[in-house]
Amino acid sequence: MSLVRIALRMLAVKALKDRTVAGANVLDSEIGILGEDENGLNIKPEKGRFIAVYTDDAEAKPDEQRAFHENGLVNLCLEYGVTDAMREEVDDPDHPGRKMQVIFPTIPHASRMHDFYLDILGRQIRSGLSDGKNEAAEVLRGLIRRVVKVTCERAGSDRTGERVAAQKLTFTVDALQDPQFLQDVPEGAPFSRFLALLAAGDADDQKLGALILDQIPVSPEDLEEARERIGLTLTELGSLGFEYVPDADEDSEISNVTIDVAGGQPVEVGT
Repeated sequence: MSLVRIALRMLAVKALKDRTVAGANVLDSEIGILGEDENGLNIKPEKGRFIAVYTDDAEAKPDEQRAFHENGLVNLCLEYGVTDAMREEVDDPDHPGRKMQVIFPTIPHASRMHDFYLDILGRQIRSGLSDGKNEAAEVLRGLIRRVVKVTCERAGSDRTGERVAAQKLTFTVDALQDPQFLQDVPEGAPFSRFLALLAAGDADDQKLGALILDQIPVSPEDLEEARERIGLTLTELGSLGFEYVPDADEDSEISNVTIDVAGGQPVEVGT
């Protein structure tokens, strides 16, 4: 589990809700909303206009250390589609008393409107995630070192009596490392601001925020913290001269130290 990947998805949803033509229908990790059968591409018609957010492949290269909390490059994916079934009948403002079919508000439906709708929505997504006045978008960008690549894929089909088109917008981002200990989440840091957004949200957000916080332990004592961050085993730590003294506790005192000297006699050092 990656806490930062969770944060990227949830923040993208919050950043885009009610800020695009998809309205509030921005979905976290929705499975099966876009599919394909013998007739080609299909969209669950009951979803109406939508954006589906999920994270896909990730790759991290943590140098020589055994850093299991690195996220590295993460694919943040957003899927959205349009189908003839999404048409709505509304009053024609240019011809009083008449009706017209629309997918994009105020514009009569035609075949060209499918790609127009997708490209407008894709633009709104990019603008929403870049919005400096949107707290969720601000926090999301704070969890990303840089955007490495942006790809946009299109799929479409002409099903029986129904044209369908969809796009998948993928941002390959260099994500921050997961917070390993609570001291990695200081007040004002991006991940701390993410938790604050959840705490200020609805009951589900608050429960999810509490569960996420439970995964971040209090920092251990200095030596153990350093060992866990670097990924050293106890044997490796001992070979560096930092092994633990058996049965010692926080009240134990060191009375003397023996230093092994290669090719010579051990040296006793008293306190």
